[in-house]
Amino acid sequence: MKQRLVILGAGQMGRAAEALLDWNEFCLCAFGDNFSGAWDPAARPPVLPVKEALSAAPDLVLLGVLDEERSGQLERQARSLGYRGAFLRLRDLYRCFDMRGAVLRRMVERLQAVPGDMAELGVYRGDFAWQFNVLFPDRRLYLFDTFQGFDPRDVRQKPVGGGCDRRQDFSDTSVEAVLARLPHPEQAVVRRGWFPDTARGLEAVFALVSLDADLYAPTLAGLEFFYPRLSPGGAIFLHDYNSRQFDGVKEAVLAYERDHGPLPLVPLSDLHGTAVLIRP
Repeated sequence: MKQRLVILGAGQMGRAAEALLDWNEFCLCAFGDNFSGAWDPAARPPVLPVKEALSAAPDLVLLGVLDEERSGQLERQARSLGYRGAFLRLRDLYRCFDMRGAVLRRMVERLQAVPGDMAELGVYRGDFAWQFNVLFPDRRLYLFDTFQGFDPRDVRQKPVGGGCDRRQDFSDTSVEAVLARLPHPEQAVVRRGWFPDTARGLEAVFALVSLDADLYAPTLAGLEFFYPRLSPGGAIFLHDYNSRQFDGVKEAVLAYERDHGPLPLVPLSDLHGTAVLIRP
């Protein structure tokens, strides 16, 4: 018999968790959320105030947020409303499993045969770049980032999506901190500044690229620069493609496809909505 499930938190993470559920094991009764703007009782499953969602008498509650404080608040709220069942904390699972990294590691053998360098646009603290570096220690790795957060020109062109916490501008990083994480820093070429200006004069082909620029303008510029320079069989990891927070990423893909035709894109079901492009 299927377990009755309620997800507390109807934002990006909660919705992404819904996509990962095993339909043979769980029946999702409702989302519960404290933000009245998210409530939609006519949706399937409905998005309800937390108290109403818990009235569905779930067997299990999934705390669908990553922030530790918010997760704890939702758990205490559910207890105060009389829920006595078990909790599944998405933040704990997130710390254990990395779907984007797992797909990258599965692709290593095939990518070894693809000629070209590697690059990441939107490095932040190097969480993905260091994995490129350790898996392909003999490849040059270009790192494109302002290392100061979003460039105002990109934000003016299309502001950050409504679901994003604007306090997170990704400026809390540095070139030195990223290079210190790389096991083979001698392979890194830092291109600091505004993209696409930082790509001018670069003559290279690529086997593996990560586009994690979050916003419309740099994502579109990244596709226009990297995809034509991607070797056959090469891959682009496109972060936030199915993100409710950074909706400009999907808009950039659609804009590129209007001008150049459909991209060979496969969505992943990771929490941040990554997609992978493979060049035929």
